[in-house]
Amino acid sequence: MQFKITLQCQDVKPVIPINYQYELSAWIYKVIHHADAEYAAFLHQHGHQAPSRKTFKLFSFSQLDVPKRRIEGDRLHIGSREISFVIGFYIDRSAEEFVRGLFMQQHLRLGDRESQARFTVQTVEVRPIKLPTGSEPLRIRLLSALVIGRKRPDEQQEAYLHPEDPDFGKFLFVNLLDKYAAATGQAAPVWWDSSRFSFRVVGLEPRSQLIKIKSDTTAQTRVKGYRFEFELVAPRELVELGLLAGFGKMNGEGFGCGEVVEKRKVLN
Repeated sequence: MQFKITLQCQDVKPVIPINYQYELSAWIYKVIHHADAEYAAFLHQHGHQAPSRKTFKLFSFSQLDVPKRRIEGDRLHIGSREISFVIGFYIDRSAEEFVRGLFMQQHLRLGDRESQARFTVQTVEVRPIKLPTGSEPLRIRLLSALVIGRKRPDEQQEAYLHPEDPDFGKFLFVNLLDKYAAATGQAAPVWWDSSRFSFRVVGLEPRSQLIKIKSDTTAQTRVKGYRFEFELVAPRELVELGLLAGFGKMNGEGFGCGEVVEKRKVLN
């Protein structure tokens, strides 16, 4: 299930770093920890493991939606009284009210040594995911940058792929299949052959984003992802999994969150 969390700014002129994803992720883990410390520790330290030995957090969240803002250097000046973000969890629907209760009335402080801002959770709204029953392509809009990497034999670090790279769609599907195995404990059905899936960039040119994780620390890393819209043909279960747990890599750090773009009705 997906939720829209609206935050109310508690400061007159809030300013936060543009690289806030790690701090927002840490706050999410903290909220979960208060409800279930053992599960929070499991997510943070291990995650759900697929037979490939890859691990996944099975949740994702968007970038902050700030209606009025100004960027100066590496600072985000917030001019809106309320801001929001979307978060998705791949969990049983019966836990809907439990998750809403986790976040309601929570307090959040985002920032670093240079600037910080305080927020209070105002509302937590459920965002139902409506998927068509047919086999036609589904259009998805990314709410945070999607990261796909390819490791080269002669290099330790992965090369981040552009969405137009021939391998991008293939790695996207492999990632979804691994997530499915980790989430369900079952291998994907035989007929889920990735050669029958399709991925296509649509709309505007993908916009790259270079984001710092653990900024200004010895553990700082730079992650490159892309914001864009794409059409996807894949089993309904995999599409839903991607929308809730995230597409691509590093979902628990704020990458790969998406939403369905509803078709516009044509008036006669």
